Amino acid sequence: MEDVFLPIIIVGMLFIGLPWLIFHYITQWKRSGGLTIEDENLLDELHETARRLDDRLATIERIIAADDPTFRAGQPVERNPDRRQAN
Repeated sequence: MEDVFLPIIIVGMLFIGLPWLIFHYITQWKRSGGLTIEDENLLDELHETARRLDDRLATIERIIAADDPTFRAGQPVERNPDRRQAN
């Protein structure tokens, strides 16, 4: 008798439980849709911060280029030139 119940339970879980679980989470995913107002505001704020940081970096590169003619914009500035020789 126990040999009959186990396959019935397994088949029930595969054909009823698993699709129900999948469709449940698909429905939850579709219901959430897209970005909330808070998410959009946060993205706008992050975009503005990134733009300001980019402007600051460009200003710093211009200042460094004016002080050091060998400076190339876009290349990392090496802070300790002796460090490369020690390795």
